[in-house]
Amino acid sequence: MNRILSLLAGLCLLAHFSTAQFTVLGADAFGRANSLVAVPGYSSIYQNPAGIGIDTCGFLAFNYLKTVPVQGFHTTGVQGIFRANGFNFGFSIDSFGDRHYRESRAGLALARKQDRVSLGIKMSYGGMYSAGMGSRKAFLGELGMMVMPVSRLSLGLSLINFTAAGSSESRPFPAVLALGAALQPNPRISLSGQLDYRMHARPVVRLGLHYQVRDQLGLSAGINPEMRSVHFGACVRAGRYGFLYGIATHPYVGIAHHSTFIYQLHD
Repeated sequence: MNRILSLLAGLCLLAHFSTAQFTVLGADAFGRANSLVAVPGYSSIYQNPAGIGIDTCGFLAFNYLKTVPVQGFHTTGVQGIFRANGFNFGFSIDSFGDRHYRESRAGLALARKQDRVSLGIKMSYGGMYSAGMGSRKAFLGELGMMVMPVSRLSLGLSLINFTAAGSSESRPFPAVLALGAALQPNPRISLSGQLDYRMHARPVVRLGLHYQVRDQLGLSAGINPEMRSVHFGACVRAGRYGFLYGIATHPYVGIAHHSTFIYQLHD
């Protein structure tokens, strides 16, 4: 009975997370309803690979996402962003599910910023395992671009799954085109919005807000009308260390908690 309930819960979660479940990693993005396709930051390797080209410090991070009251299902991931001569590159390793259903993926990303434009690409190799249904492995490709036409405005574009990866040969995941913008009306406030286009589905809108209370503390909020979820987040920094936390309420799945631990590699 527990196995059946776990599988049913997994199907419910997959309806909301599959093909895009890995992109939710990063508590800074989660606190803003994952609306950061145009905002460079700790979640860029998941939100838009072009964002890692704008990073100037490099960091290592650990992510943990848990949905309550669904038992067993959780997402964990590690990532790193590193500076290089003319390029920034990063890696991510993620795993989602429980002992009956699991998705795992490892990816490498490369990005370069030139003047006001940053371009990035990420290639991942992942596998899906389901009890009684076997396993499937595939390559997932993502392309991204960020443009900063003026100092307080950024625009972002990301194409997810241009390699047409899927759970089976007859069931490819849809390609997703994400478009977004971010506006910073003053140094402490940042507004973000994102529009996702999926093949044969209506567009999805997400909105986010971030307020930097002081240098060591930031608060955020977001909304996802399609999932009817409300998000809140906080970021605390202490030297090279950082702790980010996000929480979201969902009427069907429950409450999701997301934590990210950051270690900055350079000043």
